[in-house]
Amino acid sequence: MKKKVLALSLCVSMCAAMLTGCGSGQTEAAETEAVATEEVAQEETEVAAEEVEEVAATTADFSGEELSILVSAGWMDNRYDATLARFEETYGVTVDLQTIPADQYSDILQSKLDTGTCADVFWIQSNPFAIASTIVDPEKYCIDFTGAEWENVMPESRKASCTYEDKLYGLQIWHNSPEYVMLYNKTLFEEMGLSVPKTYSEMLDTCGKIAAEGIVPWFVPGADGWQHQLSFFQIGGVYEEAQPGLYDALNTNKATFADNEKMIEVLTQFKELSDQGYFGEDWIGTDSTNMSNEFGDRNCAMAMANSSYIKQIKEDTGTEDEFGLFLLPLGDNTYFPTNPAGPTMFGYNGSEHPELVKEFFRFICSVESLQEILDNSPAYTNLDVNISGLEQNWLYEEEEFMGSLDPSKIGTAVLQSGTKYTNDYWMDFGADMVSFCQGQMEANDVLKNMDTNRAEAAKVAGDTAWK
Repeated sequence: MKKKVLALSLCVSMCAAMLTGCGSGQTEAAETEAVATEEVAQEETEVAAEEVEEVAATTADFSGEELSILVSAGWMDNRYDATLARFEETYGVTVDLQTIPADQYSDILQSKLDTGTCADVFWIQSNPFAIASTIVDPEKYCIDFTGAEWENVMPESRKASCTYEDKLYGLQIWHNSPEYVMLYNKTLFEEMGLSVPKTYSEMLDTCGKIAAEGIVPWFVPGADGWQHQLSFFQIGGVYEEAQPGLYDALNTNKATFADNEKMIEVLTQFKELSDQGYFGEDWIGTDSTNMSNEFGDRNCAMAMANSSYIKQIKEDTGTEDEFGLFLLPLGDNTYFPTNPAGPTMFGYNGSEHPELVKEFFRFICSVESLQEILDNSPAYTNLDVNISGLEQNWLYEEEEFMGSLDPSKIGTAVLQSGTKYTNDYWMDFGADMVSFCQGQMEANDVLKNMDTNRAEAAKVAGDTAWK
């Protein structure tokens, strides 16, 4: 195997944002229904899938070439290992995988784009606004894949995060599970006579009872730098409900984060839980490395996680406990975190091997590669793609949770994907949340900083609404 995996530990400060893994959750039945409503697109997808397989089977002479990939930690992981190795073997090439720590990735990517030294393939955390704000000039930096055989492998909702001015630049292969909702130990709750909290008041009470038993109520890995702010952004529907039209107003610079009463309420509630010690004794200094074992050992009762993390807990620990899912009730939220965004790969327009890059994208979109990526995933149970022949592995817990939701509360995008320039400052917002919890700044100052950062990004993007 010729693949080189290079973990770069460069000390570069983070100025922009990332967010791992995100996609809207659906049950298998809901997924089937969504595909059925797009019969024409599905027919095109099946044809495209055949074309992908046919082209991928035709091995061009790339022997001896090297394909470099720049990616943030966590976006590829070992689920791509077998596929990358097979790509190397199939074409006689070497894959140079450059994995960057999440808190350094954005700066490093921007530097490489600015200096013309970017890898052949690079990734960003994309959403319908991200190409304009993160890449800024996709025509300069990105290979145009418009009309590619694999285009319709992606559902329309995901293509929106891969296109700019009607041109296709990216490929988003992500899952369709409930993402970053509250995961809890159902067996433990039953033994303690606890019900799933549906309001913040109930959440506070539940945390108090769990803490009294010497168990961390809500495991929050603050040291990761990107996870704790999920509790603020994943409940975008509650902000839109409190102020109808908020998303549109934020996107046209007619509203601000600052002085938003519901947002201040949510931040205040988060700090109260922190002050009570319900996130753990040192949540700010704790990372997620051992989270599955914390669940397995019953050292914690709840955490924000992807629904498929249940699979990982059971595989890592062998626990016989059962787990379930519920909506995060901060701000008395009742909305599902719909999110068609996710890590997305792009081809670098300055690559010395553009045809190899295009072949790599085709190779990834074959049924064999997609099945391989899914089957080698430590957590994900499905991929959100339109392609025949792929065997999904939905969990019962995922289907049970989705079946319990109010359909009218599904559809509002999470705040970071539904509003412009917000996700770009994910890490900055997280750092400000920590400062707020430590008493170093006020809740409204956290929101004011987001407004300032969004305005700067809008200026760079030439957004006329901010002029």
